[in-house]
Amino acid sequence: MLKKGETALLVIDMQYGGGAPDGSLVKMLNVDVTKQEDIVTPMVKLKDYFNENRMLVVNIKTEYEEDFRDWKMLDERFEVKKYKHFVKGTSDAAIIPPLAPREGEELVVKNRWNAFFNTKLDEILKSKNIKNLIIVGAATDVCVLETCSYAFSLNYNCIVPIETTASFNAERKKIGLELLSFGRSEVVNVEEVYQMFE
Repeated sequence: MLKKGETALLVIDMQYGGGAPDGSLVKMLNVDVTKQEDIVTPMVKLKDYFNENRMLVVNIKTEYEEDFRDWKMLDERFEVKKYKHFVKGTSDAAIIPPLAPREGEELVVKNRWNAFFNTKLDEILKSKNIKNLIIVGAATDVCVLETCSYAFSLNYNCIVPIETTASFNAERKKIGLELLSFGRSEVVNVEEVYQMFE
């Protein structure tokens, strides 16, 4: 069982550029968004639950400088500069309206796949005595995986609800969930999350 006061919801990279038809990732990786499942609705419901119970919600977004001096290697590996991927101040980097940060929620801005890298995320969680993390967002096998792996190394108990995470295609999501379930986290159906609380 989980204690509400010791559990936080991390909402990772639910940004315009990650899933909109004209978003940078969709263009860069030629993702067919018509085949994407709806992960937003169960995520909104989770946010509602956490807010109603006065539990910690941390919204996490990625932002880069326009010239990608903050992560040159990413620009070398992908065509991020060409597509202005998650560039600070652009609509591509904006969190989608249904999941926009609400009053009382935290916001962490990162420039790596791992949300703990060079951010105050661990400090925020420790200051609130958080031991359990419900991790949702995108992509399953990229930022969710990287963040969860690092959280595991910091001794956080991680839980990833299947219906609240997505990748560029179903196969990549499946691989991501398999990697997440190997020690890093519990991978469960979203309805099971609600049953875990005391």
